[in-house]
Amino acid sequence: PAHRPTRRQPIIMAFAIASNPIVAVFKKKAPAPKKAPAKKGLKGKAPVRRTAGVKREGNVGPNRTLWNGWEANPEPPAYLDGTLPGDAGFDPFGLSKPTEYLQFDLDSLDGSAAINPYGRVIGKLKKVDNKPTERTIVPFNEAFDIVRFRECELQHSRWAMLGLVGAVVAEGQTGISWVDAGKVLNEQPSYLGFDINVPVTTLVVIETLSMGFAEIKRSSELDSNKRCYPGGYFDPLGFATSADDAAVFKLQTAELKHGRLAMVGMLGISAQALKNGLGPLEALQTLGN
Repeated sequence: PAHRPTRRQPIIMAFAIASNPIVAVFKKKAPAPKKAPAKKGLKGKAPVRRTAGVKREGNVGPNRTLWNGWEANPEPPAYLDGTLPGDAGFDPFGLSKPTEYLQFDLDSLDGSAAINPYGRVIGKLKKVDNKPTERTIVPFNEAFDIVRFRECELQHSRWAMLGLVGAVVAEGQTGISWVDAGKVLNEQPSYLGFDINVPVTTLVVIETLSMGFAEIKRSSELDSNKRCYPGGYFDPLGFATSADDAAVFKLQTAELKHGRLAMVGMLGISAQALKNGLGPLEALQTLGN
């Protein structure tokens, strides 16, 4: 005889269907495959440029000799790539780091809204070129930039070399320190032992006009290299014109090294003069006393 379904079968089937989600919930899941542990120290940092097995030597290129004062094997910042003379990878405060601008969205100005959200950062802009663009005294668009810093360092180092040599030689020849030179000059202006019948005020005006003219002429040049190394009358022996690029780079590096030492020397004799009122040669004679 044909089997007649009973009323219990739908109830059993409904219970079995309802129990499937419950079993699925309490059923243990298979353990997910473990991920490889991430290396520490690499998150959010650019890869460090290494020069393993390469001897550092010379003053140019990525394998040049570096110095930052405290590390045995320093790594220079990316923006100090050795293309500039005197670049030893030393910039502990990041002053010559390229300027980075943040681009913000406009603030919401809906007068009917209870809250107006402010504009958030939507992009970044990094200026990569800060060459002079206008014929003015300060032709740079960015004050904190490696191009302007290099020009300022070079100008200050040249004045420091002239000033330091002038202070030492003048004191050695006349016995008058550079600290008291202004007092003596005010009494009787002289140059190379010859009296000058011109008041000090007139000499200051002449020097100011001469320096102003020289700075205006220098600022009219928009080529960064010519602004620092004009050549011509400033290279009377023709060192830059008769040498190749490697030799010129070596001369420029040597100039900066001497200039940096001269700036430190000027700072030293200025501090000595401010504290004791002595010139450089007088201060050397008091050593050990």
